Amino acid sequence: MKAPRARRPRPAPGGLERPSPREGPPPAAAPAIPSGATRATLRLRLVACAAALVAAAPLAGGRARAGGVLEVAAVVKTAYVDPLLADTPLEATLTGLTRLPPCRLGELSRPAPRAVRLTLKAQVAAGDVVAHLVRVRDSASPYRALLAPLKGATATGGVVDLELDGPAPDFEAVLCHPVLAIGPSSFTSTGDRLVVNADPALPRAWLDGLVIRATDARTAERLVAQGRAQLLLGADRGEGAQLYATYLVAAPRLGAPFAQALEASVDRPGLTRFFVRPPSRPLTALLPPAVDTPGHKSALADASRPAPPRPAPLAAPVELTLAFDASLDDHRAVAERLQVKLGPLGYRLKLEALARPQLRARLASGVDLALVGVLLPPAPAPALATVLSLGAPVQRLAELDGLPDAERADAVVERALKPTPGVFPLFVQGLGVTSAPQVQHLTRDAFGLPRLDDAFLAPE
Repeated sequence: MKAPRARRPRPAPGGLERPSPREGPPPAAAPAIPSGATRATLRLRLVACAAALVAAAPLAGGRARAGGVLEVAAVVKTAYVDPLLADTPLEATLTGLTRLPPCRLGELSRPAPRAVRLTLKAQVAAGDVVAHLVRVRDSASPYRALLAPLKGATATGGVVDLELDGPAPDFEAVLCHPVLAIGPSSFTSTGDRLVVNADPALPRAWLDGLVIRATDARTAERLVAQGRAQLLLGADRGEGAQLYATYLVAAPRLGAPFAQALEASVDRPGLTRFFVRPPSRPLTALLPPAVDTPGHKSALADASRPAPPRPAPLAAPVELTLAFDASLDDHRAVAERLQVKLGPLGYRLKLEALARPQLRARLASGVDLALVGVLLPPAPAPALATVLSLGAPVQRLAELDGLPDAERADAVVERALKPTPGVFPLFVQGLGVTSAPQVQHLTRDAFGLPRLDDAFLAPE
């Protein structure tokens, strides 16, 4: 592919220029030619001067520096889903290309202890932001717990005022969750590709555009190896926060006997070794170590769930339905493994693959067993509230709001290390990313998701 042309970045809002990782010093002026220079030397110097002028010409423009068109191979069945259904890190990354969470649409402030104000900068209607927040709060989604403190929302001009039912010190952080994202973003969709958004109020992406190709893992690896794609999303390796956690939710009526049978038979390290795509790790506490709990990461990482004695098989076998997400191969493999392990103990599981909206509706109305994956926020209290709401009505955890940050983290970790009836942590995953050498400045956010609007393609 052609190397992108170098151009001067557009000044960012507020009068600050965005520094360019590729922009070097301006070319030096050509030295004066001595009067005794030969014709050959003169010609050589004139060529050098012309080359310098050509190199400097693009820098004189006022447009933002472009970074080429990035070809992306994504290990996913469909490239675009409803943000409210974008549970996996890969889905959240792809939907985030054309949508931004509220915290990045403008400036957040606290006009009062129980009020949050969002002053919009992007060309998005304040009413649309309010409608989306209310939609998430009133949905059957597990993420409704994130907005439990939201009492009311109003839109006035370019301002969104959010009324809270209490202090809710983590509410601003919650507004950065990808599930709350709404358009526009740094890119906009045009046919088979995403092109850079021209809205001057939005952060200007370095890239000119993106081409997303949804495919399987083997094809994606081949595309990158052949140079037909420069970025692979969904690789088997890659550093980044692991916050996509999977839990087994059980009906309360199954009680302690089922909990004992499950803990005695499930092998969490075996699940991540043989049945779950990496990067992943076993999850023994309610929260993964990537949740921002200073001083407690080792406690969450090393949490143990001692296996109880293997119970005797039930005198009368019980038939149960285990629902799981039909679009997730990892969940299907784990469901089949649980079916094998629990069968000898008298729990005969019938597996039911459901589309994600149906799975959430079933979870809300009541289900025997369900495998559920959620992308947890890095803030500890909202993350805990989301998990606890899987097997019960939305948990507000208002008793934590009045605590200082350190004490609130301590209380969350103490609660996360205790068993919770009906909610069994199994494993946690991140997003593996492989990139070609020319992909530069590929960073990740607090959710472990790659920030493609900051990346660019270096000249080959």
